Amino acid sequence: MNDAEYLAAAIRVALKKGIICQSMEVDQRKSLREGKSINGEIYLFNKNGKELGKIDNESINQLLEKEKQQQDWINKEEEDWIIKDQEEKQRRANEEEQKSIEEQQKLKEEQQKKISLLKEKGMRFWEYKHIRLDYKGRGITQEINILDIDGERLRGWSDNFSSNEVPTLPELFEKLGNEGWEMISHVVNQDLAQNGTTMHYYNFKREKI
Repeated sequence: MNDAEYLAAAIRVALKKGIICQSMEVDQRKSLREGKSINGEIYLFNKNGKELGKIDNESINQLLEKEKQQQDWINKEEEDWIIKDQEEKQRRANEEEQKSIEEQQKLKEEQQKKISLLKEKGMRFWEYKHIRLDYKGRGITQEINILDIDGERLRGWSDNFSSNEVPTLPELFEKLGNEGWEMISHVVNQDLAQNGTTMHYYNFKREKI
């Protein structure tokens, strides 16, 4: 602790003991320059050089210790409050998450129940797969140059000569057929013909089980 902090503590002691009524009575420069004794005591002076009182070292240390204890208590209270607040926020978040999971599960069960009732009445349900591609060269070998399945790029210009192999069109169709997919449309788009690219769009469906 430097001299200025020690003097500030002495002034607080003087206020508590009624030696001074307000801190402005003390001339800090004079008190710092002339007020400190060999024993660490502080003599307080006003701007006219009049001595206002003497504050002993023990009183200053007792005040500082008390203030430290109070500050430690405040810090602990703040820390406890922060921890409790975080725990409460986490608890609420967990409750909201659990509530959302339960609502989604309930919604899924209700939807499944409706589907089951509709199936009992003979209604059929479908899922769909969308494929976008163009061929290597003129397409004679049925090799695929660009391939997107359900909006996910499997092969593009940047990797069409890499080891990231994709099946030929017959291989792709055989795989889809073995998984129960049925082609429902095929559209050819030649808008990119100026770049030597002709895009093919295939749509498949299969019945949901």
